[in-house]
Amino acid sequence: MNNYSTELLLNLIGKKIIIAGSNGYIGTELVNQLELNNIDYIGIDKISSNKINCLNFNLSDNKKVIDVLSAEKPDYFFHLGTHSALAYKNDFLNVFHEDSSAIHNIISNLKKIDNTQLIYFSSSYVYSGLDVNNTVNETIILNPSHNFGLSKSFFEQLIQREYPNSIIFRLSSVFGQGNSLHPNAIEVMAKEAINNKLLTIWGNGNRKMQYVFLADVVKYMLKAPELKPGIYNLGGHSYDTVMATANQIAKYFGAKTKILSDKKEGETLPPMDNNKVIDALGEDYFSDHQKSLIKYLANIAN
Repeated sequence: MNNYSTELLLNLIGKKIIIAGSNGYIGTELVNQLELNNIDYIGIDKISSNKINCLNFNLSDNKKVIDVLSAEKPDYFFHLGTHSALAYKNDFLNVFHEDSSAIHNIISNLKKIDNTQLIYFSSSYVYSGLDVNNTVNETIILNPSHNFGLSKSFFEQLIQREYPNSIIFRLSSVFGQGNSLHPNAIEVMAKEAINNKLLTIWGNGNRKMQYVFLADVVKYMLKAPELKPGIYNLGGHSYDTVMATANQIAKYFGAKTKILSDKKEGETLPPMDNNKVIDALGEDYFSDHQKSLIKYLANIAN
């Protein structure tokens, strides 16, 4: 495993850390970097794990949340254990209920500790419904049209009102080697190209997506203690059509592309401006998209 975080996590040495969603896509990579640098943490996930420091329970279980937080009194609580955009599309009411119960339990018990910083992942879907021709920043007025965006926008406001000592990252489409539990756009295209030597594109491939490399996401998470509480876009510098990305992936694997014009392509979200987080840290940790993409495709191929 690649250790790229030694200089980034100095603020976490000797701190008590809890990672909710530690067995998920981003959580496992965060855990990897902490373990490579001998940083202790407690993981929480409703998916079982063989790690002795990973607790297996659902955050909607308030008694379990009380027990852990009262015992650990963490300095940092990374909340990555939420449902996906697809889950919100297919089962809005139930997944919202579970996620909102989890946030209620976390915040109400963190208030009893008072000095813990909460790091929470929101989504670029909060910008759904806005003009896709305009770049969006953290100050724009939201009017989300997607279930996921609506929920994330509500959770953002709830967290900021009830627990101001929070860092909220609005995350775009992540790609990178890790434990992907839900469909990942670039991974799906790559595996189709490998297995079928054919990559199908829904609609006309005009949908635009903003991609961010998984390692870059973790770098910004590790630097979160240096940020002032608030909301930060985390979208990477790549914003391109599905067609353009599919052609790159198909070329790498020697596959052909095929347009399925009868299939409805997904929603285009506006490009996010990342300047707030870059300026706040005085450093741009977003990697070159083409280099990161080739690196990831090589990992998939192997």
